[in-house]
Amino acid sequence: MGSRSIDMQCWKCGAELKHLLLPFSRYEECNVCKTDLHACLACLHYAPNLSDACEEDRADFILDKDKANFCDYFRVNTKAYQKQENTAASEARSKLAALFGEELPEADETAEQSPQSDADRALAELKRLFGDEE
Repeated sequence: MGSRSIDMQCWKCGAELKHLLLPFSRYEECNVCKTDLHACLACLHYAPNLSDACEEDRADFILDKDKANFCDYFRVNTKAYQKQENTAASEARSKLAALFGEELPEADETAEQSPQSDADRALAELKRLFGDEE
């Protein structure tokens, strides 16, 4: 049985991932944000409305839905990414800022458009702090 490849979006950052070989290894990760791809959140059987968050009855319970696992029933969901609408969180932040008389910082539009890893963000912040911009 030969391997085949697929194109998908990372379930966490939404980056387009091209020509990934199936079946996934447990160690497969996004080349942009380095998150595990063989995880419940990237599976077709993932159903957050169910008690164990899985539509596959025979699958073992997995606590960390965002971490790599050994599930034999894993099937890649090529459209697992869902942009998070943090309206409740942003509303809470604005109420807290108003309570303390602070201004809420403007949302960074570029961070939403180009996914970066934690290391890339840290490096950019260091360059900004030390004036070493390119």
